[in-house]
Amino acid sequence: MKGVVWAIVASLLFCIGLYAQGGAVAQISGTVKDQSGAVLPGVEVTLTQTATSATRMTVTNETGSYAIPNLPVGPYKLKASLPGFVTFVQTGIVLQVNSNPAIN
Repeated sequence: MKGVVWAIVASLLFCIGLYAQGGAVAQISGTVKDQSGAVLPGVEVTLTQTATSATRMTVTNETGSYAIPNLPVGPYKLKASLPGFVTFVQTGIVLQVNSNPAIN
């Protein structure tokens, strides 16, 4: 009977570990500036997970900063656009578990 109980406990711990890995997330943040170094508020920052085409969008604040939290790990493309400026696109971003890369 003790062997059965330990087998059940071990199975539950294994399943909890798998669940925790399934919820692995990361974040991308940064500051958007123009060529002179001035911060740009109001820039639309769009992040696309290239494996699924899922997108998340935010807008830079008054200091030109943005953050997109709780992102599933994987490959991404970032696009930053503001009328009157050339659109910035960066590909090849790969998020790892608990990473927080700054894309400026």
